[in-house]
Amino acid sequence: MGRLNNNQPHTLEIMRVAEGQKSSQRDEDVQASWRRCLNEHQLDPTRYEAVRIVTQQELRHHRQESEELLCMARHGMEDLYRRVNAMGYILLLTNAQGLAIDTIGDADLDRELRHAGLIAGSEWHERHVGTNGVGACLMTGREIIVHRTDHFDMALTPLSCTAVPIHDTQGTLIGVLDLSHLQAPQDKMSQALTLEVMKSCVRRIEMANLVRTHRQDWILRLHPSAEFLDVDPMAAIAIGTDGCIRGMTHNAHKLLLRSLPDHSDSAINHNTVVDHLVGRTFSDLFAFDPEDLPKLSRSRGNDDGMIELQSGEITFARSVPPVAAIKQRVINSLPVPLHNIHGGDPALQKLAERAAKLVDRQISIILRGETGTGKEFIARAMHMASRRRGPFIAINCAALPESLIESELFGHTANAFTGANGKGKKGLIRESHGGTLFLDEIGDMPLAMQARLLRVLSEREVMPVGGNRAEPVDIRVISASHRDLPQLVASGEFRQDLYYRLNGLTLDIPAARHRADLQWLILRIAATTDGTPNFTPDAMEILLAHDWPGNVREIVNLCALCAALCEGTMVTPDDLPSEITAAARSQPVALSLFAANGNRPSCQLPPANGQNESATLRTLIMACDGNISAAARRANVNRSTIYRRLQRLGLGHLIKQNRFSDVNRI
Repeated sequence: MGRLNNNQPHTLEIMRVAEGQKSSQRDEDVQASWRRCLNEHQLDPTRYEAVRIVTQQELRHHRQESEELLCMARHGMEDLYRRVNAMGYILLLTNAQGLAIDTIGDADLDRELRHAGLIAGSEWHERHVGTNGVGACLMTGREIIVHRTDHFDMALTPLSCTAVPIHDTQGTLIGVLDLSHLQAPQDKMSQALTLEVMKSCVRRIEMANLVRTHRQDWILRLHPSAEFLDVDPMAAIAIGTDGCIRGMTHNAHKLLLRSLPDHSDSAINHNTVVDHLVGRTFSDLFAFDPEDLPKLSRSRGNDDGMIELQSGEITFARSVPPVAAIKQRVINSLPVPLHNIHGGDPALQKLAERAAKLVDRQISIILRGETGTGKEFIARAMHMASRRRGPFIAINCAALPESLIESELFGHTANAFTGANGKGKKGLIRESHGGTLFLDEIGDMPLAMQARLLRVLSEREVMPVGGNRAEPVDIRVISASHRDLPQLVASGEFRQDLYYRLNGLTLDIPAARHRADLQWLILRIAATTDGTPNFTPDAMEILLAHDWPGNVREIVNLCALCAALCEGTMVTPDDLPSEITAAARSQPVALSLFAANGNRPSCQLPPANGQNESATLRTLIMACDGNISAAARRANVNRSTIYRRLQRLGLGHLIKQNRFSDVNRI
């Protein structure tokens, strides 16, 4: 207590509020947070502790889990920060657990920001650091300003935090956008305008996300004033072609709740919103026939945009027809999540095109590829590209202990077995209701569990452990394995009936060493790595020649290592791990084509129409194990140049997915 004597009035005020007294100087949400910190979280009001920062490995895991949120919010964050960057603010994006997964701030304040914990990887949940903007926002689901001594922990009292929740189209709180100031003015009202700017930013982020994820639905824009419908709508709703509501922004949630007959102010939270609104018919909430939505299109005049809610409230609306109604056979017509899984690799382009045709069909898919090729990433992209608005639940069948796998998958009733949760457990399969269930390493699932899973997939219902009543489930199943499932079926290690239930279509994911877009892949991973490593041309050439046995996972680790070692400077060959540089130096090349140039292998493309063009080209490609992209990199030419040569020589038919099925036939 010695170092806190000067702050004793603050500690005493917290204690008085916790005992039930009201403070006229504090907002009710701040006082409620103080009470939670003392009574629920058991925090010490005399504490003076630094914010905990997770490891880089933990941060990478959280960023991967929140990839959709990161993509959704980044543009809006950059636009907001451009408007406040001269005012000393730091912008944080946290996930639903209160962990900062992205930040934008003044690089000149890096030391002060680290000292205050305002960096990526910092934990801001209320139970860790007491009352703060992010933590209180997560607990209430409402925007809040936590200004200086509103904070519970004295270490945070110089800060002012303005936090606004971010919701997905189903009303679930998925993150918080926080704008903090290291040395804000004493007057809390100085942050009132900041709060309005933040709310506007989050509104636009949620609006963009609704349009992106509901391309196949009608989008209804809403605003109290007709003039702002096309400029900055206040709310928006996605309506399916069947007239049912598929999703909405959070402002639309709050607006439409007032139309419900059982509405009460105490019922407004993001969970009851989902239960009450999503899935209802449009006519339940509006005195308007959904068949007349085209009448509210942009081409109509403002006088035709008035619409009445069932509560009698009037607002203005403008409808936007489904984008998916226009079908195009070009790469940009792919759903954005699938379009973004590669940077031009032919095999992955074909995979994306086939997956796009199946994302909204009840056809199970098996993703097959080596460990670390990004099977879960592609499965998540398929989920995001579909109309399924439920959660994406990933299960690693090889990581679950056999003794727990049954209760983890199927859930259990209260006290179903020794050590069981007294309230029961829903189970991962039921958690994925309405969404996608991703079964990674399905080949490692025990046979007994395979039988139960088969029943779930056949009957579309799940029986929890200890239960006597099956629960219906609506799930889409995507499974993955690096093992040979047909061989496991032949050896009796995998049920044949389950295999054919899962194997509607098998999609093969190429290993990193076979990808034509390897450089794009490395650069994309580097761009999303904390520290953003930049590679010199020499270093990149070595990386492109590496075999990448660990695939995408190995590239992620390499980028993280280089970012830590180089700290903003260019990554040179000397900075790369010895096993990568050694492998590059020892890689065999065709001596008749390649001449040593230091550690950088070079080659000369055979002259067109030369006497031995076919044989020389064959040697070049064989030296690259049939990989056209690698041959092009070695020859320092565009990949299309080699393709044209092969086509002219009548050898184009041997090209298959950027690999040669039989190099010796050239």
